[in-house]
Amino acid sequence: MDAGVALPCYNVTEPKAPLKLNEKRNLFKLFAADTGLLCALSMDNIQFSILQGDVSVNMGSILENVMAQMFTANGFSLHYFDTHKYGELDFVLQNGTGIDLVEIKSGNDYKRHAALDKIHQVADWQARRALVFCKGNVQQESGVLYLPWYMAMFYAQPTPPDGLIYQVDLSGLPT
Repeated sequence: MDAGVALPCYNVTEPKAPLKLNEKRNLFKLFAADTGLLCALSMDNIQFSILQGDVSVNMGSILENVMAQMFTANGFSLHYFDTHKYGELDFVLQNGTGIDLVEIKSGNDYKRHAALDKIHQVADWQARRALVFCKGNVQQESGVLYLPWYMAMFYAQPTPPDGLIYQVDLSGLPT
């Protein structure tokens, strides 16, 4: 991580803000900071298969790495949620004061997401949004927002409005 080669994604005890307080620091996934290098380092020359349109390649892991790279570039700290009771959720991202539950789907069955559905139903956690990045079009169905993969580049941390940043003027104090 310090060398800029890996992006850590920490598991959280519950998908509830603030995520930093719920981190399990000893349980994490590592994503490559450069997906192109990840593909080049694979033993079976996966980059050539992808460029030739070979859809038999396991796009799920590569796509998840691409999204981790984009989310990090857009200012998010990476977290995920995984328990026996609910299943695994690809990303839990703190967007301002709200929590977004995010699934990355590479196949045609992107509307099947049991873990996301279960976790989104827990009223205690009050997730703001449930998002699925997929190969489909923009649509909202049953409280889940489906977005095409490319729209992940627009999913970013909100910038605070100018009026909320307060500057303290201490120039009148004696020195």
